[in-house]
Amino acid sequence: MYDELERVIVDCSLPPGSPLKDSDLAAQFGVSRTPVRDTLHLLEASGLVERGKSTSWFVTPIRMRDVEEISEMRALLEPAGLPRIIDWDDERLQQLGSLFDEFRIPVSASDTQKYLARDDDFHGILIGATGNSRIQSTYRVIDRQLARCKRYVSVGDDRRRAASLEEHRAVCSALAARDLDAARVALLDHLERAHEALAAAVKASLA
Repeated sequence: MYDELERVIVDCSLPPGSPLKDSDLAAQFGVSRTPVRDTLHLLEASGLVERGKSTSWFVTPIRMRDVEEISEMRALLEPAGLPRIIDWDDERLQQLGSLFDEFRIPVSASDTQKYLARDDDFHGILIGATGNSRIQSTYRVIDRQLARCKRYVSVGDDRRRAASLEEHRAVCSALAARDLDAARVALLDHLERAHEALAAAVKASLA
């Protein structure tokens, strides 16, 4: 139940702000309300759902404060893995350099979910490369929220997906060339553009 609810929240099948009723969820999954409430508490801990008045629940909205805080955390944490990556052996670097080669611009609708999963994997590689368990555990706090933000922006925006693909390729190319400065500049540019796109989407939803 947890995995299924997390999936539909992260992929925005249940959009931000959607109401959640434990009785409806219990009927949907064929269980009592107790495991439903346990699942909702777990999702609350991950920042994906919130409690409303009385016993009501809803999918956490994406607020401008979330955009700013998540973007700031990414800019602080993700570049930390770059210096270790450029010390990888040639084979690993070439594999990373070709991570996005199979995708074409524009990214087709049929490839969108695969592309977004590859996007998640790439940023996970950057964090994993730090070798720092505290950085990794800190990043896990925002991981699913970040995945939802990416899908909130990219699923219906062909231009953002195309720009994102080019940005990822620039980072990968710099890393494959062992150019740390270029990789850092390209990564921070990508993170800033992602921040701008998400901020614009949130502002549009509030208009």
